[in-house]
Amino acid sequence: MKKNIEYKSKELANYLIKHRSTWDSLYKSEKYILEKAKIKDTDTVLDIGCGVGLMARALKEKYNIRAYTGIEMSKPVYESAIRLNPQDQFLYGDFLDISKTDIINKTYDLVFSLSCFDWNLKFDEMLVSGWKHVAEGGSLIATFRLVDGAGCQDMNISYQNITYEGKLSGERAPYSVFNAKELLNKLYTFSPSSITAYGYYGSPSPTAITPYNEICFSTFLIKKGPIKNDLDIKLKLDLPTKILSN
Repeated sequence: MKKNIEYKSKELANYLIKHRSTWDSLYKSEKYILEKAKIKDTDTVLDIGCGVGLMARALKEKYNIRAYTGIEMSKPVYESAIRLNPQDQFLYGDFLDISKTDIINKTYDLVFSLSCFDWNLKFDEMLVSGWKHVAEGGSLIATFRLVDGAGCQDMNISYQNITYEGKLSGERAPYSVFNAKELLNKLYTFSPSSITAYGYYGSPSPTAITPYNEICFSTFLIKKGPIKNDLDIKLKLDLPTKILSN
């Protein structure tokens, strides 16, 4: 049975420390969605694939968040996170395992997965487990790579080299890409009260080997709340027009 991959390269930690450690270093789509999320300083946060604690710093800087828990399964990255953010809680290991043990009955106002779900082999299980930890009235905020045609979750076809020196070698991560409508159908099964998304086209990472020349990089805000049926789900999809055409 396949398990999510634990990345051991120290390059990942070094890159995240230098390039993804403040509010200003968030991507445009991430900032847009966070500003729509109506975040309060009392919100509890679970950050899946937290890296070196970017969101801990960014949310404190912007919203004065105090209750933050990060999960990271790369040992060098986890060690950097606890060193840089000693006042916050970090858990080391595969989120799917930690979901069944350390936080089995816990829910959070905000559950984040930025560049995490689609960097793991067990995407569907990660997505379902992430949603399980969203409190009623809370939100899942996640990033996805979208196309209007057929997606690809085959790591033999679409993958990314974990190197930031331009080398196409070393450890590899899945570079999962999803048909936009198929992803929305997955999200509809959660019966969320609303789905807000923002995205734009761009070129794949230079360290990615993938059949796509252009990808819509998107961030989604999926809110949990009571609804009568799927027709009541409120949609606000600020995505390129053609992304939902197929």
